[in-house]
Amino acid sequence: MANANTPGQQAGVRQTGEHWLSRYWCWLVNALAVLAGVLIVAMMATIFLDVVLRNLGFQSSAHFFSFTEYALLLIPCMGAPWLVREKGHIYVEILLMQLRSATRQRMLVLIGLLCIVVCLVLAWYGFEVTLRNFRLDDKDVRSFDAPRWMIVGWIPLSFLMMAIEFARFLWRGESFLAALSDPDANQSGRGS
Repeated sequence: MANANTPGQQAGVRQTGEHWLSRYWCWLVNALAVLAGVLIVAMMATIFLDVVLRNLGFQSSAHFFSFTEYALLLIPCMGAPWLVREKGHIYVEILLMQLRSATRQRMLVLIGLLCIVVCLVLAWYGFEVTLRNFRLDDKDVRSFDAPRWMIVGWIPLSFLMMAIEFARFLWRGESFLAALSDPDANQSGRGS
């Protein structure tokens, strides 16, 4: 008996798989952003507690300072992929606004590809450093010893996730920049 699945049904299965993967990816990016937010609040509370204890004449914990240092590294690493997805990164549009619409679109694709390449290069280098730290069993010695690879490993993970986010924008044909004002549309509206 012939296969009952038509090409349309097979495409539907493929789309469902992509949809599931996309939903999982978005959940992961959101979860890391929420965790970054929780770390910001925890860091604020730690600094507040440290200041209060010192002002009351007590010795604060050395772990407070170490926690704050680690959080200052983890927060941007966890939040950066979400920031790319939400188009919250900073850019200057002066040059882009001087270009015609078609040229601007080509330039955006070129910039997107450049962002992907830069993120992948930094991720590659970061993975090499992380792997070297793991192999040598390097420790980050602060108020407590921590495996350095567990701390440094967030950097290449973050850059890899940002590269994936930029690639998703290009794959969908969307701009990865926040809404640009369109001078071509404004010029056509002026003549009326």
